[in-house]
Amino acid sequence: MGQTDLNSYKNLYLQTAKEYVNNMFLSYSKLSTNLQDNEAISVIHLSSHSLKSQSQVMGFKNIADLCANIEKTSSDIKDGAVQTDDKFIIFLKDSIDKIQSQLTKIESGDII
Repeated sequence: MGQTDLNSYKNLYLQTAKEYVNNMFLSYSKLSTNLQDNEAISVIHLSSHSLKSQSQVMGFKNIADLCANIEKTSSDIKDGAVQTDDKFIIFLKDSIDKIQSQLTKIESGDII
């Protein structure tokens, strides 16, 4: 069996990636007003985990690394090891912005 051409999956990847990022952004907005919103943390955790996995498969290491950091921190929050605070909110917003920037570069063909 030949190697799969991952480029043929790029549009599907971008579509689902944008959905995950949107979910993270909406949850970020909820957390900005309620640091104890456990549902928002769960959505961030699941979205970052899923996007991380898809990005790894597609070879988009920068996005996978950003998502891994979000996933780890949100997991620590879910487990009670750390508390949601303003530093996490800033980290999350910065990470989402970086992911969106990377997705724009992928969409425009700047990153293959």
